Amino acid sequence: MDSEGKITRRRAIAAGGATALFGGGVAYVATRSESGESAYTPETFHTGEGTTVFGTELGGRPVAGEREAPVDIYYWTDYLCPFCKRFETETLPEIGRTYVDTGDARLVVLPYPNIGSYSMPAAVWSRCVWRQVAGSDPAAFWRWHEAAFEAQSESGTDWADEETFARLTERTAGVPADAVDSCRADSAGSIRDAIETNLGVAQSAGIRGTPSFVLYNRDADASGKLVGAHPADTFSNALDRVLAA
Repeated sequence: MDSEGKITRRRAIAAGGATALFGGGVAYVATRSESGESAYTPETFHTGEGTTVFGTELGGRPVAGEREAPVDIYYWTDYLCPFCKRFETETLPEIGRTYVDTGDARLVVLPYPNIGSYSMPAAVWSRCVWRQVAGSDPAAFWRWHEAAFEAQSESGTDWADEETFARLTERTAGVPADAVDSCRADSAGSIRDAIETNLGVAQSAGIRGTPSFVLYNRDADASGKLVGAHPADTFSNALDRVLAA
């Protein structure tokens, strides 16, 4: 969907055409959620299956919301990205409660490590946490996810290291730290390979940084892109147009 409200069809997204921006520009400063609540834990979760419309593999990935929700929100993020933190704390709470928890949309969390040297290791931590809690306490993943963004420093990327992520994993209720360590020791290579493959697919679809989003109405085969930490009202307007397609 471009700045004039035109809906971009799947073929254009899959071909990696020009990024379609809602509101005619990239917004990197979000406003505070009107609800005033910064924490958000989705009411429902499931593990992803199949692929996105442009080929990103969803198998084994965390998805917030109902499996049959009509609109997918593909969300590329990096735990070292300050604008992703703004989205998480200032926009996502309102969007999550208004669209994800109501069954209108589901949120697919996809790694796009691109900020610093620890971006990829942080993405591996995330995947291993989800693997350990998906079948027993999926909300624990979101608690860990939130804690990872809370650990972000005011500037730079030096804060992100093994000690920081080990500590927040040990302190997150419901996350078995020893099992996560074993996953990282046994599966880090294959997880990195999968992330790299999906990263290439995202780039071929025009995704160049974080946070980036594709909003996709599966029934209408209609989609739009958002780039940056847009305020909740802009994000809502975009979702409403895709829902109405």
